Formats: sequence, structure tokens, C-alpha cells
Amino acid sequence: MEQISNQKKLRPWMGVLVQAVALGLFLTAGAYMQRNWGKIGLFTSELMFAVYAVVYCLARRVKLKEMFPIKKISLRDFFGTLLVAVSVFMVSLIAMGISMVVLPSSLMKELTGLSDYLYSDYNVFFLLAAAAIMPAICEEILERGLVQSHFRSLKRDWVIALIVGCFFGIMHMSFMRFLNTACAGFLFSLVMAKKNNILLPMMMHFILNGTSVVVAGLGNTTGGADTVVIDSVATLGSALTLGFLAPIVIVVGFLLLDPKGHKWYRFIVAGCLSVSMLVIGVGMVASRALNLVSGDSSQVLVNNTYSYAVEEKHLRIK
Repeated sequence: MEQISNQKKLRPWMGVLVQAVALGLFLTAGAYMQRNWGKIGLFTSELMFAVYAVVYCLARRVKLKEMFPIKKISLRDFFGTLLVAVSVFMVSLIAMGISMVVLPSSLMKELTGLSDYLYSDYNVFFLLAAAAIMPAICEEILERGLVQSHFRSLKRDWVIALIVGCFFGIMHMSFMRFLNTACAGFLFSLVMAKKNNILLPMMMHFILNGTSVVVAGLGNTTGGADTVVIDSVATLGSALTLGFLAPIVIVVGFLLLDPKGHKWYRFIVAGCLSVSMLVIGVGMVASRALNLVSGDSSQVLVNNTYSYAVEEKHLRIK
């Protein structure tokens, strides 16, 4: 990743401290805002991250245009970023499927709680601003701008992305959603490392959150309560089947973003991963279906089946 002119002021160990302070602010001031100010607290807590990042840069006398680089987006970069964003959807789907197998009931409780907080009194324009625009700007300023700049001296872009991606997952303060958010953060950070243009991860972040908000608003509701039974193994199999093209989409996206750094063998690796995911996913779904038809669950390696009551408000899950 491109280093800033006075990179010695921003060392990796400092980045860890900067992230820790941001987490502390979120757990104290941010939690207070969101708990006591309702949805307005979403705005103020997100804005807090951006203010923190800018104030830090001014205090350390680091150039803002280098810490938060903004460049013209070419057509190639636009479509490359769009493809990577699509792959994040697929990877997130698989990550959620894995989390559902590990602790299914905990995941659903968390998701329904998040749904209650965000989608009660649903207003698509307000939520687009609070849950899509503000995070896309403020969280990227913090993570891909402030925090990631401390790791620019590292020679491997994927190492930088892995570190910052894990930080991004931790910042969501959710064990159940850590894998999902960390994977998204990894791809956001890798795009930033390759292109050094903060507008690109901002665009990805907005597409993902914005799509979630709109889909939640368009979700079918039936009113009243019902009981839904979900088989987590079949769900993971479905996720693998639906998202099996993710490795190939990622490789094509980064081929557009960084053609000079592309390696031909990446398509072979991506193809093998995609085929493996498809075979495993179809196998899991088919095996579960056969066991259900035969009424024999003794052959199922993992049998996590659970039920929960669904009300109208719970059908909108971000």
C-alpha cells in the first residue's frame, strides 16, 4: 500500500492503540448516544468516529489528503469495486450460514433485536441516511483512513487487510456477526490497499448497507405471530450453493482493480474453491432433504434445528 510522506509518525503499534481508543469511545459515548437518543444516536455516534479521526490527524500534523485520499474513479475501478461488493454479499451469506450452525438461537435473538431497533417505525429515507450513508462515510474514515494508514508500512496488502478487517469485525461488538463483518472489512481494506482511494470502500459500504435497508423495507409481512423452524445445516448448504461463485467474482473484481498485480493461477484456485463450495453445499442440502424424507436424522453430522416465534416486526432483518 502507498505510504504517506511522513509515515514514521504512523506506526503499526500506534494503529492498535488508535483502534482501541475508537472501541472505547463506541462502548462509552457511542453506546450512551444510541441507547438514550434512539435513532438520532446512530447519526451522532457515527459522526463521532469521523471527528475523532480528523482531530487525531490534525494533532499529529498528518496531511488529511494523504490519510483520506480521494481520487477520480475510473470506469474500470467502478466495475471492479462493484464486483467486489457483490462478492461481499455472497461471502456474508456464507459467513452468516456458518454462524447459524455454531450458535443458531443466539444469532436469531441478536438479529431480531437489531431488527427491532432499526426497523420499528420504518422510514426508508431516514434509515438510508443513518444506516447506509453515515456508516459508509464515517466508519470508512475511521477504519480505511485513520486506522489503516498506520499499517501502510507493511509490505503485504493482504496482511494489512486482514488486520484492519479483524478490527472492523471487533468494532461491531458481536461474536455472532464477527465472521460476517470481518470478511466484509477484509475486502473493503484490500480494495483500499490496492487503489489508495477511500471513495471505493465508501461506495462498497454504502451499496451493502443501502441494499439491506431497502430489502428490509420491501420484505413481505403477514401480521400476527407464527412459528418458523429453521434447519441450520440446510441453511449453510443453501448459502454455500448460492454463494459458490464468490471466489471467482473476487478474482475478476481485483483483476479490474489491479491488472498489473494479477496472477494467472488465481483463477485456478478460485475455480477449485467455487466447485468445492458448490459440491459441499448441494451435498448438505440433498443429504438433509433425504434424511427428512426418510425420517432418519441419525446420519446427519450436525443437526441444529430450532424454532422461534416470528412477528411482523421480526421479518425485517438487516
